[in-house]
Amino acid sequence: MPWISPLRVMGLGALLGAGLLTGCGGRMANPTPEVSIYDRYLTCDQIQAEVEQNYEAQSALAREHAWADEKNDMIMGLSLAFPPGWFAVDRTVEEDYPNAPQDIDGLALGDRNRHIIALAKDKGCWPNPQVWSPAS
Repeated sequence: MPWISPLRVMGLGALLGAGLLTGCGGRMANPTPEVSIYDRYLTCDQIQAEVEQNYEAQSALAREHAWADEKNDMIMGLSLAFPPGWFAVDRTVEEDYPNAPQDIDGLALGDRNRHIIALAKDKGCWPNPQVWSPAS
């Protein structure tokens, strides 16, 4: 019976741990389309509700980005004791990464808002000071 060295067992364990942790490395972007075929049927109230929903979604994306950055800091600290943890770092939230999923999704929501606000202007319901609070 061949003898299994402890070094091989540790190496296999480290490889397995690294493989499991690589699944934690971020998410794909899911941008909102700027135009929908149903846009022309939206009422002013529906446009207002969608604009508010998109602003809330942009805030949630900013929180997600901040949490991913904090998670990376925790993983990097733990990786000092367990080096395969480096494979779980989400590289998409680093400052030099040009296409962070949160940024792509946030820009798409901004484009969608600009489009439906233009629709609201065409319908004559933008800006209603009682309802809307556009950025100055």
